[in-house]
This record gives sequence, C-alpha cells and structure tokens, in this order.
Amino acid sequence: MAPSEVKLTEAAEAGSAYEVSWEGLDDACNPRNWSTAKKWRNVILISVQATLSPMASVMLAVTSIAISREFHLTGPYAPSLPTALFVLGFGLGPLFLAPLSELYGRRIIYLACFVAFTIGNILCAVAPNMAALAVFRLACGMAGSAGPSIGGGTIRDMFTPETRGRAQSVYSFGPTGGSALGGVIGGFILAGTGQWRWVAWVMAIASGITCIVSVFCLHETFPPYLLRKKAAKLRAETGNDAYRSSFDSPLGHRQLLARTLTRAVHMLITAPACTAMSLYMALIYGILYLHLVTLPLLYSSEPVYGLPSYRWPAALTGLSYLGVGVGSFVGVLVCALALNRTYVLMKAREAGKNRPTDSTGPEYRMPLMQVGACIVPLGLLIFAFTARTDVHWIVPLIGATVFSSGMLITYICVTTYLVDSFDQYAASALAGMTLTRSVLGCVFSLIGFRLYESLGYEWGTLMLALLCVLMMPLPTIFYFLGPRFRRLGGYGLDRESV
Repeated sequence: MAPSEVKLTEAAEAGSAYEVSWEGLDDACNPRNWSTAKKWRNVILISVQATLSPMASVMLAVTSIAISREFHLTGPYAPSLPTALFVLGFGLGPLFLAPLSELYGRRIIYLACFVAFTIGNILCAVAPNMAALAVFRLACGMAGSAGPSIGGGTIRDMFTPETRGRAQSVYSFGPTGGSALGGVIGGFILAGTGQWRWVAWVMAIASGITCIVSVFCLHETFPPYLLRKKAAKLRAETGNDAYRSSFDSPLGHRQLLARTLTRAVHMLITAPACTAMSLYMALIYGILYLHLVTLPLLYSSEPVYGLPSYRWPAALTGLSYLGVGVGSFVGVLVCALALNRTYVLMKAREAGKNRPTDSTGPEYRMPLMQVGACIVPLGLLIFAFTARTDVHWIVPLIGATVFSSGMLITYICVTTYLVDSFDQYAASALAGMTLTRSVLGCVFSLIGFRLYESLGYEWGTLMLALLCVLMMPLPTIFYFLGPRFRRLGGYGLDRESV
C-alpha cells in the first residue's frame, strides 16, 4: 500500500475527514501526467468538434440564395437568418454547458452535445419551411457550442501554462478557421449537388462519425471531477464517509447546480478581466461574421443590393472564403511557434523582479496579442480601399487574409489569457466570452447586408477599422494593470491549482 494510502486509511479509521488528492506529483491519473500521445488524442478530437460546428455555421451562408428561392423569401435580412440564429445559439449554449462541464466533467458534455448536434443537422436537412429551419439551426448552434466553448478548459486540464500555447493554437483554428472551411466546402457541395439540403446532410454524417470515435477515444480531463470520483470510489469500497475531495461542496445539489449555471454570467459581469476581453473579442468576432456573410456579395455571379461584384461563377463563390482560411492558418502557425516561447521568455525576464509568484503570469500573453491587435485594422483598411471591381480580385482577399491572421492571433492569446487567469473556472470564463462574441456575431450577420448596402464596402469597413483602432491599446493596458483587474470579482487566481 502506498504511504499516502496508509495515511488516508488511518485518517478514515480515526473518523476525521481526509482530503483525497493525487498520489504525488507524478500520479499517472493526473491529466497533466498523461503521455503525449494520450493528451494529443484528446486535443485532436476536441479540435475536430470545435471545427465542425463553425463549419456548419457558415455552410448555409453560401447557400442562402438557394434557401431564399426554395422558401420564397425576400428582403436583405432573410438570407442571413440561418447563419445568424446558429451563431446566437453558439452564444447561448455555453452559458449552461461550460459550467455543467465543471460539475459533471467534460466528456459527458462533449458526447451529449455532439449527439444532439448530429440530430440537429439531420433535422435541418429535412426542414419543411423557413420557420422550422430557423428553430433547428438555433438548436444546432447551442449543441455545437460545446467544442468551441469548453475546449480551452480541457487544454488547461492537460497542459501547464508553459506548454499549453501550442495545443491552444491548434485547437483555436477550429472556432475561427472552421468558418472559412465551411464556406469553401459548402460552395462546392451546392455546386456539385444543386441542393442546399446536402450541405446539412454532409455535416450530419461528419459529426456522426466524430461522435462515434469520441465515444471510444475521448477521455475525461477535469481534475476536480476526477478527484470527486476517486473519493466516491473510496467511500464505496470502504463504507467510510471520511474520504473527501477538496472539491466536494457542502451545498445541496440544487444549490450547487444553481450556482454553477449562473457562474458564467456572474463572471462576465463581475470579473473585469473577463468583461474586457469578452467585449474585445465580440467586436473582432462580429466583424469576422460580417465578412463571412458578405464576402459572397463581392464575388457573386451578379451584383446584389447595388454593390459591385467580381461576377465569379456561382460554383466558385465559396472560394472567396480562402482569404479568411489562409489567414487563420497563418495565425495558428504564428501562435504555435511563438506563444509558448514568448511566455517562457517573459517569465524569465520578470524572474529577477520583486513580485509575488505568478502575479503577472497570464499577462505574458499580452505582447503577442498586441501584435495581433495591430494587424486586425490593417487588414480591414486593405479590404476597405480595394473592394471594388477596378482592383484585381486577389487584393481584397489579401486584406481578408491579413485581418483573419491578426484576429486569430488575438483570439488565441485572449483564450489562453482567460485560461491562465481563471484556472479551474476557465470554461465558465470562456463561456462568457463566447456569449458576447456570438451575440455580436449574430447582430453583425443580420446587419451586414444592410450596412454595406447603405455605406458601401469602403465606408462600412472603414467604420469597423476605426473601432478596432480604438481598442488597440487594450493588450498594453492589461499587461501593466492585468494583475489588479484579475483580483476583482473573486475568480482570478494567481496560482495553478490541481
């Protein structure tokens, strides 16, 4: 019997509570001590889930004209409704899915939601009218939000701050780059089949296969849940209630559930670090979705709403998303190479200064985020001044590439910052961010057509670029004042737990 188990048994026999924890620093049950292969198997699976959901969000944007014709829709808002409602569901789902993953574990949430996501896509494929399609798309968005919203928490469970940057970069391609992939693939499916419903069928098949693989290969990673299970197992085996995890709550189940379900909103309102980063990402994400629903206008086969068009063949319109896709890949590559290195370098640089341990650890993500924050408006300016037919079609796509690369750099840095800052409550913090960004993404998806119809590509995009310029100093402000902000709200932690 291990020494820790002897101590535990003696404490139990004495009738006093004993805190069940890992069996030393090298306990193989601790997800941070798993083999590299096991960790990355989990990363790949949650990354696939986090990619398929955003793909589904935009796939129907490419088919919006076909949907409008089948359901006899008119007006500038109707074509973007399926995309906007999906994105709204993306924001609503994490409000309860992320906190529940901190109560019942990550794995069950992933599996249940992806089963629902598969069923939702099947329902979209057979929707008899626009009202039914709208409801099914909202449900799909809520179910599909599990991967993009709690994946950051899963990576936190398995990797230390010094090593999680690369995994976070790979995972983060899905919630952003997946949207661009969805546009390209959706365009080819529509061109090849002539039916928008096949887009939903293909997504249902892909998500169903991923769900089956996840049942056999996805492991539970949340340490508090694993330790609670360990304590419960010891109580069952010994018949002694002295075994307790430090994460066992004295609250009743209903009270605990109520507190858990309100945590994400509470953090969004009361934790300044979560609030500020969520609002910034909401702006960037909103602009991304505005781009995703309006890019097909610039490259459509014929002008729409009085806007200029490059008149690409309908089968190739989806290729207009390649700029966003390439930019997302570049952003992932930059962060995969630089995020861990900048963290380690900044930590070494600050080591000699008289500061509490880890008091500025999360702020080591800010220098790279500042780079991304400067790139974002640059990409928008390129797009604003070149989105016209007398300029070669590739130049606006270059602007979209620059914008999306900066956007993904900021997204990865913000996500990692929130994971570093809120530790075991990282999923709830990310849920708050997902809510704000998805609500604004929904609004921008709906107003995108009207914005460009009223202001044109140039002035409409310039207005968005100005907003991004005003937000540019945020990473620098947080680099110096972040520790102070994180102490407010009761959730920020200056150390790594479990």
